[in-house]
Amino acid sequence: MFGTMADSEVHTIKEVSLILDEEQHVLRFWEREFEFLHPKKNESGNRIYDQRDLAILKELKRLIRTERKTIQEARTAFQEAYPSGFVKMPNGNDQACESHDEIASLQQELRDIINKLRS
Repeated sequence: MFGTMADSEVHTIKEVSLILDEEQHVLRFWEREFEFLHPKKNESGNRIYDQRDLAILKELKRLIRTERKTIQEARTAFQEAYPSGFVKMPNGNDQACESHDEIASLQQELRDIINKLRS
């Protein structure tokens, strides 16, 4: 669920937006709403997301988009699941995480198909 990036790998907001399929303004909004999400900024003042930030964003996306929680519900659920604010980073062989990603991807694909059929 949280990927297998090298610890030192960082991404721009544009890259994270593409990885998560979320608009950049949504990522900035989530940063304001969730105090445990605070990507660093480079010398130019641009956000840089590390592996921890990406893991948090993926979990927030799951809570908000897949489980359809409100911002407050997602905040509460995240804080209950991760009281320290740190998401456990699974290794690349984590079957459950890979399965969750596959399920989330299939759910999105099915929503897309349903929307196309409705139009």
